[in-house]
Amino acid sequence: AVVSTQSTGEFQEMSLARALIRQINKTSDGFWKKTMPHLKLTEATSGTVKFRMMVEKGDGNVYGTMHGGLGASLVDVCSSVAILSKCERWGISTDMQISYLKGAPVGQEIDIVAKCDRAGKTLAFSSCFIYNEKGDLLLKGQHTKFMGTPHVQLDTSE
Repeated sequence: AVVSTQSTGEFQEMSLARALIRQINKTSDGFWKKTMPHLKLTEATSGTVKFRMMVEKGDGNVYGTMHGGLGASLVDVCSSVAILSKCERWGISTDMQISYLKGAPVGQEIDIVAKCDRAGKTLAFSSCFIYNEKGDLLLKGQHTKFMGTPHVQLDTSE
């Protein structure tokens, strides 16, 4: 949540990130809404976004930990928002690489940090890290997107 200690720039970046998420909700054909209804934006700066979510029962695999497919989706969605917050252009995924280091048990909160490492004229590169409540790294991912699509037109009013 935006608190009074944040600078005007940080408030505007949170506003931009929230506007991006609203735009994704409007245009995603329901994927975001179905897959990640409990993903909460906690912080945003230009090129970096942080989210938190509880791993719910429906997010689990047969071992009682977060399903790997959800981890891959989190890398995709969160790193896409990080890229959008940097260059305000939609992109198309060309490559994702994910390493699963440790499971996140159902019922545990996780923190997701996604960063746009570089955004050029045609390609953008991002990284994403998922941590447990203790700060242990659970998953790390890299995501590349083709950025040949037009700039996003956003309504940043909240």
